[in-house]
Amino acid sequence: MLAPWLEMKRGNQCPLCAPRPRSNEFVYFVSELAVSSLYLARNQTHLGTCTLVYDPAHVSRPSELDVESWSRFCADAWTAEAAVSRAFQPDHINLECLGNSVPHLHIHIIPRYRNDANWGHPVDFRELRRTFVTPDAECEKLAGRLRESLNAGNPGAPGNVSERDR
Repeated sequence: MLAPWLEMKRGNQCPLCAPRPRSNEFVYFVSELAVSSLYLARNQTHLGTCTLVYDPAHVSRPSELDVESWSRFCADAWTAEAAVSRAFQPDHINLECLGNSVPHLHIHIIPRYRNDANWGHPVDFRELRRTFVTPDAECEKLAGRLRESLNAGNPGAPGNVSERDR
């Protein structure tokens, strides 16, 4: 398992490098932001779960970016997290920047609700890895809520939903 990870870390066959599909069995495209793309997770065990993927280059962790690039990605993460908060009104949100499965800089945005079985504990990734695919029609409804929330949060700002995203 280490050999494919090392190859992906070098940027070979990295599933998160651009260009990537707007939708697949794991994610559904929501919007492009300043330096990243926001995707709704197909597994909606935690309603509103998204992934924010760094777009300009293949890097596997923050220290591979210069400070300005990291700041821009953090600004996108702030924008995305705020949009998820407005759209789904969770009790809390977990942000996770891992990379030990897919070594490309990305952040998981996981809304947490007090009624979830693991409230007060980290997300159980076995739960998120199980096969659970939200149908396109439902993904589009949820993505629409996120796009509206992105627009409501900062109209006219860089990273706001563009016409091509509608």
